[in-house]
Amino acid sequence: YESTFELMRIKLTLLLTFFAVAISGCKTVDITESDVFDAHRTITPATFDISPYQFEGLRIDTPDGEVLDAWFLSREDAVATVIYFGGNGALMVKSRPLIQAYSTVPVNLLLFDYRGYGLSTGEPTVDGIYEDARAVFNHAIDEAPVVTDRIYVHGHSMGAFLSAMIADEYRVDGYILESPVTNVDQWTKRMIPWALRLFVRFNIDEDVKAQNNLDRVARVDSPLLILSGTGDDVTPIRMAEELYESSASSQKNLVRISGGGHNNLPKTASYRQALGEFYR
Repeated sequence: YESTFELMRIKLTLLLTFFAVAISGCKTVDITESDVFDAHRTITPATFDISPYQFEGLRIDTPDGEVLDAWFLSREDAVATVIYFGGNGALMVKSRPLIQAYSTVPVNLLLFDYRGYGLSTGEPTVDGIYEDARAVFNHAIDEAPVVTDRIYVHGHSMGAFLSAMIADEYRVDGYILESPVTNVDQWTKRMIPWALRLFVRFNIDEDVKAQNNLDRVARVDSPLLILSGTGDDVTPIRMAEELYESSASSQKNLVRISGGGHNNLPKTASYRQALGEFYR
């Protein structure tokens, strides 16, 4: 979802900028070489080299007949297994910063590509993505190569809906919401500058609009860690704060990462420190 609303935000920002320039006269916009590129260093099964993890490729079947491409990363000192749900556009081959951050924590890590993403079969739908999350969670419980007594779920952005859903439907030892959304309705309203709200309306598919993390966290009492960047303009930090306030957990922590954006939190020392403290 987030890439769709990021595009809408950019278009609206450009529109407001156009009006501002028209009113105030010509302005110069600097675009540097660093602004042009959005590079991602990929990682593949053949090139996996992140110590102390041992790599194993998996194929996970869903109840409705799809096959999900997954990676199970294990380590000898693991005290728990973490299932990671990526954001929209996330692929395992782009997960190097995340895996490097987790390499400092004694946990196994289970990653997968949603249906229609990467090498996974099928086409993505809201219901289908939720089926993927349940299939991967049940695989981790019943069939993972290295089973641990403790299971955690970690979701980024769109994946935070899945992390909260699994924590709501199953018993987990804890869950993480990274750059999370409260609900789709609030998200779309906040993507529109106040000056344009009288002129812009969203027509949102009901399956998408129904996603509501505020309701879920209010029911879940498992330990919760929320991670959010103060510079995130896709899922503003106020959403993380509202989720923290609504959470029913007696063991909860909101970590505000100074200057952090929407997709770069795993590269920060604050992120790694927060993971270490949470899993301890």
